[in-house]
Amino acid sequence: MWIRKDNLGSLSDLDLVTKPPSNDDILTYDSTQLKWIPKSLGNTNSLSIYTLELDRWNVKNDGTDAVNTSQGINNALVWASQQGYTEVVLPKGIYLIDKQKPIEPQSYLTLNLNGSTLKMETNKLTGYAIVSFRKNQVYSRVTNGVIQGDRDTHDYSSGGTHEGGYGIELGSFTPPADGGNNTRFISLDNLDILDCTGDAITLNSTFGQISPFPTSLASSFEQGSINTTDGSLVSSTTKIRSTLQIDMTQVTIVKYGYFGLYGNGFGGLGSDINCDYYDVIFYTSSNVFISSKVNVQFFDEVEVPKGASYAKIVLHQGTVPAPANCLINVRVPSFSQYTYIEKCNLHDCRRQGISICGAKNVYIRDNHIHHIAGTNPQSGIDVEDGYDLNQYIYIERNNFHDNKNYNIIVVNGKFIYILDNSIMNTVSNAYVGLAINGGADRVIVTGNNIRLTKISLSGDVIFSNNYVYGAQINTQGAYANRSINILGNVFCNSKMIIDTPFPYVVKVDSCRFFNDADKLTSLSSLYQWTLEVKNEPQTISNCVFEGQDVLYFNYVTVGTFKPGWIFENTLFNNVKNPTLFEGTYTNCFFKDVGFLGATSTTNSLELRDCKLISTDKNNTLLTVNNLKSFKMINCHIEKPNGTVLNVQNVSDDIVLSGNVVKITNDTLQRTIIILDAAFAGKQAVIQNNTITAINLTQVGIDNRTTSSTLQVVMQNNMLNNATMMITGKEFLQGNIVNGVIDPYYRISTIPTTGYYRLGQELRNSNPIAGGYIGWICSKTGYANNQTWIASKSYVKGSRINFGNHVYEALNNGTSHTIPPPFSTISSGTITDNDIVWKEIGPLAMFVTFGQMNA
Repeated sequence: MWIRKDNLGSLSDLDLVTKPPSNDDILTYDSTQLKWIPKSLGNTNSLSIYTLELDRWNVKNDGTDAVNTSQGINNALVWASQQGYTEVVLPKGIYLIDKQKPIEPQSYLTLNLNGSTLKMETNKLTGYAIVSFRKNQVYSRVTNGVIQGDRDTHDYSSGGTHEGGYGIELGSFTPPADGGNNTRFISLDNLDILDCTGDAITLNSTFGQISPFPTSLASSFEQGSINTTDGSLVSSTTKIRSTLQIDMTQVTIVKYGYFGLYGNGFGGLGSDINCDYYDVIFYTSSNVFISSKVNVQFFDEVEVPKGASYAKIVLHQGTVPAPANCLINVRVPSFSQYTYIEKCNLHDCRRQGISICGAKNVYIRDNHIHHIAGTNPQSGIDVEDGYDLNQYIYIERNNFHDNKNYNIIVVNGKFIYILDNSIMNTVSNAYVGLAINGGADRVIVTGNNIRLTKISLSGDVIFSNNYVYGAQINTQGAYANRSINILGNVFCNSKMIIDTPFPYVVKVDSCRFFNDADKLTSLSSLYQWTLEVKNEPQTISNCVFEGQDVLYFNYVTVGTFKPGWIFENTLFNNVKNPTLFEGTYTNCFFKDVGFLGATSTTNSLELRDCKLISTDKNNTLLTVNNLKSFKMINCHIEKPNGTVLNVQNVSDDIVLSGNVVKITNDTLQRTIIILDAAFAGKQAVIQNNTITAINLTQVGIDNRTTSSTLQVVMQNNMLNNATMMITGKEFLQGNIVNGVIDPYYRISTIPTTGYYRLGQELRNSNPIAGGYIGWICSKTGYANNQTWIASKSYVKGSRINFGNHVYEALNNGTSHTIPPPFSTISSGTITDNDIVWKEIGPLAMFVTFGQMNA
């Protein structure tokens, strides 16, 4: 034990209570006590820690006397800082905080609450702070305790939202004259912050307007640049310069040592400002060039070199803005940098867990943020006011749940990182668990576990490697130049809505969409399909869609949907009734699907190098209707039974080329490919396909078209155990039907049905000596050997020839006793008793060729 020496004890101005002296201590003078206090020259931790003396500083730790308690703690912190202590420890207890006097931590000092509670006294103020950093503090820390607002006892009777009550505030929109918001390296950790009328923690900034003011600057630009190596004016067609000088001796520039170009109060630069970068050139008061700063981005700070009297600016764009369309502000904003919020429990506050309203380099890690509700926005974390002043925000490994409207919302800012968080349901289903708004730029969201909530992606974002369960993902791009990249995620029992007014802004790549039984039961009322598309086309590639939906796999909003969607290398496995969007599907695999739908628009659908495996025996796999064009190229299709493709109303052309079609277990007669009578396009090309039926001989291709202008080309197809039904108007060449090349050109007698063109050859299938090799069509038209007969019953579709024209019955009936005056006009009609005949074309004529020797 230390024993007092007479030569010290006799001194009247010596404090031996606060810190008893040890070996090698020195005496330091405390001007607040007017006494000398021992201080160690060593660096041991115990000697740098000061435990606050309650009586000495008139502080109560029993939850009373807010005025003296707040003042006493602040006095003690100032004194401890002056004495060189690095940490102040509060004795355990409850400290009632004065509503007008927040606790103000000091620079280079830790405030250790030691498990104590700082509790706001009941009040009726619309705003307060329990702990406040508004004096440009640096290297300061608050740790290890509870910070509690007066939410439950607060007097709200004055009206308004009372949303300005903070647990901890870093900066203010109106900092004190002797202070400022430029805090640096502030650490807040191991804190339980709750019951605030506003935010648990808020980071605020000042606007910092300086001259020249926006209207003057907006009208000062001229064509040209400034040499960044010597400060001389130079001509340029790609840059513009301001004629104004920005005074570097303005008070706030001198105070903080920087300035910059920023947007207006809403973050806008003006519609005529289309560049991202500018240059700054500094000069002395004697107009001598000092230095320059090149490629500065808006909302970044420019450090002012020593000796600079004024600066000039050059924008990296070639057009001079109209003054009304230039909103650039010259500013010296004050804001926090390098703030660390770690291992905190932030909950039951009314407005936010954390508000970021202008800050840079903020690290929010390993926190529990929950049950934020009371006044809007009601979010776990809100990155909003300050616009692109919000930069390099790291939100990592936090647990969010049960916040009223949002868990995380990024309204504005850039370089935002949201990593490895648990993001659970919000209380209100009308709001969003994670929102990246259109004003957000260069946001990375990766490695998060997101469950039972909504996700909104509108800004420039990479959303990657997240596990998403029971969620709705909305992609609504706000700008054509801000891409939404959704990469490598797993979406289980979820729904994605792609609704963007700009084409190819959204790219979904290497994602898996998986549905299990929960989607059909527990989540059936929320998400009845997996993919919903609206508006302009986007790109989906290298994805897997798997599992059943309540109604169908995907949904297209009629009226807003635009064609041109791109699907590449994507697997659709056991999905329910997928609808094909107008656009292209390349190397996609439809496995174990029943049947496919196709959206009806006036545009095109193309399937290329795809594989389609259907389990349905009865329904048509794909019916194509109301399209401009349809192409199926190099696809492999298998179906147990039934029609594979029915082409109906396509207005332009269809191409079926290089496909392999196999009916694997046919038990019923079903045509495999149908060109329907409704097809009235310009051209149909069916070539190089292989069509196979296993059990029954099926009709492989059935051309039912009736258009007189349509060109149908069928060439080099191979049909196995399948036949072709043709009208005779087709261009047929090189088709192998059941081992026979072009069998429709082999007949045993002169043709009596079909349509033939001038010069078309027909081979005799039963040649004999003295006979002919075949017949040549000498007049284009329909083959027919049925003449008109009086008083004969005809059925609809019957054909006759009369006067070298061929006619078709449009209804059932009986002919008159005398022939009617048949029309010779194309498609003309005539009534014959109760039959109506329609002229369909001329009667074909044939001559034999190639007489063989006897």
